[in-house]
Amino acid sequence: MMNNKYALDEWLIEADTPAMGGQPDMSAGQAPASDPYAGAPPGTAGAPGPDPNVTNQPGQDGQEDITNDPEKPDMPEQKEEEDFETWKKKFLKASVKGDSNELIDILNEKRDAQGLRRIQKKFVEDNMQIQIMRQSTNVDKASKDIRKLLKDQLDKNNPATSVVTHMYSVLQTVPMLNNIFIKMEGYGAQKGDLHRKFVASLLGAVQVSVGANEEDIIFNEREYSIGISTRFASVWGSINLGDWALKEDDPERFLAAPERKRLKEGSPEEKDVLRRRLVLESMAEQFKERAFLVNVVAEDGTIYTLGWDIANALRQGYTDGRLLVRTRFSDNSEAAITDEGEIVPYVDLSVMYIKETGDQDEEGHPETEEVEFLQKRNGRLYLVAGLQIIRDAATALSGTSLQETPYQGNPSDLATLQRCVYSCHELLIGRTC
Repeated sequence: MMNNKYALDEWLIEADTPAMGGQPDMSAGQAPASDPYAGAPPGTAGAPGPDPNVTNQPGQDGQEDITNDPEKPDMPEQKEEEDFETWKKKFLKASVKGDSNELIDILNEKRDAQGLRRIQKKFVEDNMQIQIMRQSTNVDKASKDIRKLLKDQLDKNNPATSVVTHMYSVLQTVPMLNNIFIKMEGYGAQKGDLHRKFVASLLGAVQVSVGANEEDIIFNEREYSIGISTRFASVWGSINLGDWALKEDDPERFLAAPERKRLKEGSPEEKDVLRRRLVLESMAEQFKERAFLVNVVAEDGTIYTLGWDIANALRQGYTDGRLLVRTRFSDNSEAAITDEGEIVPYVDLSVMYIKETGDQDEEGHPETEEVEFLQKRNGRLYLVAGLQIIRDAATALSGTSLQETPYQGNPSDLATLQRCVYSCHELLIGRTC
């Protein structure tokens, strides 16, 4: 029985060993039976040494060998964030090509950047909205056509008139885009900002400001840039052009020494002539770097677009005797108080447009009348002329172009078109990002 027991044990051991020697018994966790180095400590005779191609192998004490580790971890290099002004110059330069996809990619570089000031964030978001608008097929095609016309036929001396002329010729072929000006009426106080962005999208321009005293969009080409101030109104008669005031040193800037002497000591006629010239030269200098683009939508849906290079118009108007300056005191005049307590009123100032009435005087000369054209109030200059005077000035003054687009649809649809806009709750609550 004992012999049989031993034979049975040997048979069980043999049966428990896999047919292919060298494979471990996974359940027992033992080394392969055919492994000649099983149980031999590393580094001893007959045991395999460390692989020279593998780092951090266990040492004799079982600890990880860190002698070959680098002193500092191999981390990817951090890209230094580009300064905002440097990035802005890159964006302005890229705008020359007018590629909206490229410009959106550049804007995304800064959109989530940390540490931007609010005005910098506004620059990014304003121009992102403009470029997204340019993704529209109709806007993109119109923009390419307008930009090509400006590139080929720009009058650099009167850029505003060129912009309006070419923009008008293209938009006549796309009534849907013209109707956007009518829709803007439904946005009330927001219409000025929307108008600015729409014009910028048509020109492929960059928004740099929000109007007031500086250009708000810039159209860039390789050889030049056009600074454009945009305005949108429902009626003619009070278009805010921005701040203007006669400066104390303006006589030294615009009048020669003999003229300055005559301004103080000359005859009333000499003083009057020099005063007109001084005021108009000061205004022209203030606005010489800005091209104005003004849109007015009338009640009947007619869209009026004024392109105005103010500096050229004022200087020619003075030379041709079309413009003159009138001053007056009124109850609403601004005033200053001296150290002695004396109230000194400022003189109200208007620029008058000389318009022919169509009649003749007794000597057979054309009769004229003075109509208020520009008015200074509260430190700002306003275009106060009505539509008929604007039309007349567009034919008489250089740097002045007025285009008119009558509404072609059913008059009963005008109200619907003006109301075809997002309401406040849709903009702030109903829309999702």
